[in-house]
Amino acid sequence: MMSLAFDVAARRQYQVDRPWMGTLRRDLIPTGYALGLIPVLVYLASYAPWFASETAIDRHEVGQTIGPHSLIPLPDAIRSLWHYSAKAFQFHASLTNAAGNYHPWESKPWSWPMSLRPVLYAIDEQNVPGCGAQSCVKAEMLVGTPAMWWVAVPVLIFALWRMLVRRDWRYAAVLVGYCAGWLPWFANIDRQMYFFYAATMAPFLVIAIALICGDILYTPGRPPGGPG
Repeated sequence: MMSLAFDVAARRQYQVDRPWMGTLRRDLIPTGYALGLIPVLVYLASYAPWFASETAIDRHEVGQTIGPHSLIPLPDAIRSLWHYSAKAFQFHASLTNAAGNYHPWESKPWSWPMSLRPVLYAIDEQNVPGCGAQSCVKAEMLVGTPAMWWVAVPVLIFALWRMLVRRDWRYAAVLVGYCAGWLPWFANIDRQMYFFYAATMAPFLVIAIALICGDILYTPGRPPGGPG
């Protein structure tokens, strides 16, 4: 929807007649292809080893726990994958703090913009070469790039100001994408979550930082790259 809205806005800026009609005629199908069909195909391709295996988990659920008939005629392999994905979702949705499921490295969405809680991937307290102290620990952790995540809060505040006060809709697009990857996690705050869930926010944070750098470095009326 945001892509189509941008197409309509661009047509209005250039005073194209009937911008909505032109967008629906020229851009609706390419947008659906690029943002709908291709992601589905990529998702299915990521399960190629699962499709190729005869012993993968739930690979042949159709005919076992799933009946042979369905309202929508789909290949058995696709129906089995749907069942497998639904089971995985239900399992993770049930890992809630209220049910006693706690993890020492879980984090809640309010901490993600600043990367306050990293994720521990591996730890070794025995084989630490070059350690001169009596006790050393070697750990592999996922920590957000400081140049990005540690400036996220002022970047988001500046983006809000540009959107609401200066009516700069470039920042509105960034905030929509950023919040679409962040705010839905607040709907079920009790479940286990981890910082790597914030991966979808990163591209929009980078775009916001780039926009701000452009606003700082670019002087209106001066061609890019020209003398100051």
